[in-house]
Amino acid sequence: MRLLDRYIARQVFVSAVYAVVVIIILLVLGNVFKEILRELAKRPDISLGFVMKFVLLIVPIALSLAVPFSFLTAILLVFGRLSADSEFVSMRMAGLSMWRISAPVGALAVFFTGICAYVNLSVTPWAKTEMEGLKASLFNMLQRDPLMIFPDQQVMDELPDHLVFARKEDGVLHGLHLVRMEDFVPQAIVVARTAKVSVDLESEHPEMVLDMADVNVMAEGEGGDLMRASQPVFLESAPFGVPLDEFKEVADRVKESPGNISLGRLFQRAGDTSQAPSLRAAYRTELSMRFAFSVSCLTFALIGVPLGITSQRRESTAGFVLSMVIAVAYFAMLNVAKMMKWREEMHPHLLVWVPNILFLGLGFYLFWRLGRK
Repeated sequence: MRLLDRYIARQVFVSAVYAVVVIIILLVLGNVFKEILRELAKRPDISLGFVMKFVLLIVPIALSLAVPFSFLTAILLVFGRLSADSEFVSMRMAGLSMWRISAPVGALAVFFTGICAYVNLSVTPWAKTEMEGLKASLFNMLQRDPLMIFPDQQVMDELPDHLVFARKEDGVLHGLHLVRMEDFVPQAIVVARTAKVSVDLESEHPEMVLDMADVNVMAEGEGGDLMRASQPVFLESAPFGVPLDEFKEVADRVKESPGNISLGRLFQRAGDTSQAPSLRAAYRTELSMRFAFSVSCLTFALIGVPLGITSQRRESTAGFVLSMVIAVAYFAMLNVAKMMKWREEMHPHLLVWVPNILFLGLGFYLFWRLGRK
């Protein structure tokens, strides 16, 4: 029996590993091209080190999707071949029950469930947080180098109510032109020969300060017409502050989003009754999602064995198509529940378990039918 167990386990494990490698390569390449091209549009000087780090962070995220799908594909292929070659019939004639034949698959399901649990509960949230820190958002660039947010000799409009044009040279902005807007109407125009950029992101109200030299300021006058009522003011030097509260709030929201925080913090947020009901529902849904998706390998093992045997297809394409149909149905139901994560009255943290319950029930039924033959 140990020889049979090793034979089945080795066949399923090797097939699953090959499938994981192929799927990860496809997912990584797709995400790299999509994200890197997006970042290149914002940062033409992107480095090879950035690309390599981005790839390494995508791998654990892709792994959480690849492992269950690959395990299901491997089961369908291996048991479909065993059935097509009449090896399954020989096992049953030897007096082995369906559950005994499937014991090696159950052991592998526990092994892959452990991997999925570790990746989903710990690695993936960390990778998502690190990936957000790599993206070319204004707040991330300010943290690394404040001068990065200003394109060279192009109009920059990412600062709220401000338009900036300047030439970058030796870590200083030259020929600075700044227009402060209100409801898309210019309120002040500032022209400076040079400006040094500094930021204070740790204070309660973070801001970016432009230390300008040889400054010409035109501000809106009493008549409310910038060009007719304003009086130019000439200064040898002057600081100009731009508030960054809005960007810090966005960065904090991304950092504290349900999908990015650690498991311990997620438990804390999910049980915090002082939060808004919708926000608490989102945290509880994410918590259930991580655990529900982690046990998908057990679900796929239970449904994959009887489907692989009854399909009796030796061709690899048939097993792959069948596994894709099952996986798409599973993930579609999971995503429907996830879409309702803000609606506490729908109990989305319970809905995410529906796919597992349905497929487990179907798997037990198929096992029962197959065992009676």
